[in-house]
Amino acid sequence: MAISAGQLGGMLGDPNQTAQGLASGGLAQLFRSGPGVRRTDKLGLAMRFQVTIGDVKLGLWRSCRGLRADFKPEVVRVTGDYVGQYHLPGEVSYPPVVLERAVHREHSAQLQQWLVGVLRSWQDGTGDDTRTTARITLLDADGEPVNSWLLYGVRPSSWTGPDLAADTNQVAVERLELVHEGFFPDLQARAETAELSEPTIGTVSFAYNPAKMTITRSSRPSQLIGQGRGVVLASDDALRVMAGEVLLVGAGVAGDVQKLIAFSGQQAGNGGGGPDARQDVLPKLTFTWGKLSMTVNLSTLNVNLTRFDGQGQPVRAQATLDLVVIEGEIFPRTPGAPVPPRTVRTDPAQWRQRAAASGIDDPMRAQARGASVGARR
Repeated sequence: MAISAGQLGGMLGDPNQTAQGLASGGLAQLFRSGPGVRRTDKLGLAMRFQVTIGDVKLGLWRSCRGLRADFKPEVVRVTGDYVGQYHLPGEVSYPPVVLERAVHREHSAQLQQWLVGVLRSWQDGTGDDTRTTARITLLDADGEPVNSWLLYGVRPSSWTGPDLAADTNQVAVERLELVHEGFFPDLQARAETAELSEPTIGTVSFAYNPAKMTITRSSRPSQLIGQGRGVVLASDDALRVMAGEVLLVGAGVAGDVQKLIAFSGQQAGNGGGGPDARQDVLPKLTFTWGKLSMTVNLSTLNVNLTRFDGQGQPVRAQATLDLVVIEGEIFPRTPGAPVPPRTVRTDPAQWRQRAAASGIDDPMRAQARGASVGARR
């Protein structure tokens, strides 16, 4: 069935422009500048994008999946309110970004070189401290950038080579999967690092703050939880802060673990030969985390060395700290800090109920009365 230029133009909305498009260059020119499609719109094309990781250009790819942010609000249900639920801010997570493309002589070789560099950093223990960014740029029909997404803290999670078979004529495809820490540039400021320090021993900075902190105080009398030279820690007057799963990463993990051991007590003799000839001297430590600062003793220390480099040196450790507060407050008071008002949103249709609660029998009458007072002034 043949379709004339006028019929095709009628289907597209402009017969004259269709006829001109057919005369000047055919249907290709029509769909590049026809009705509803203008080059000035600069629309991004889903099949045209490029990827750069760090300073390495990995070329063009066939598909990209996983540009998504899951906000995961926490659901709170209140006893007595059975017809609804509340949502509190949760933790944002980002799924892996999956890239696929045909195997290319130059681009695939660059990808392999980048993967080798990543594995070397993992082997020598510097990978934990390395922060790599990746940029995915969307292009238009002219190859000009339309939009881009900058991924922070990018690490490869898997690479899949092509499936090879002699009984097929398909193009060989490779697959790269990346994990990242987010692509919101204004929110990449990391939380302040927690530190445990002592003037003579030094400072230990934790790369990642604990996911939770537990505050305990027992009212049971005379329960001894720690003893040193001239120091007795009893549970009836000790406020304890337990910080679990703090991480130490990098080449300085061995030195940090040695400092933590020194923080937990140093042996000192009293010159006698009895059972108390050697006791632990518990140094006064300063635990800081942002505005939080207090003087503590390290009552209990547990350290797990979880990763080593090729020479057997630890490059990652997980520690659990049991701190006893001896001076200061856990949450310092801010004098004169105003209490933020609670925002209550109601239905605008309930203006009569709000007017009655405010002692106004007719809001329109109050508005008119105010206008007349202003007029007298």
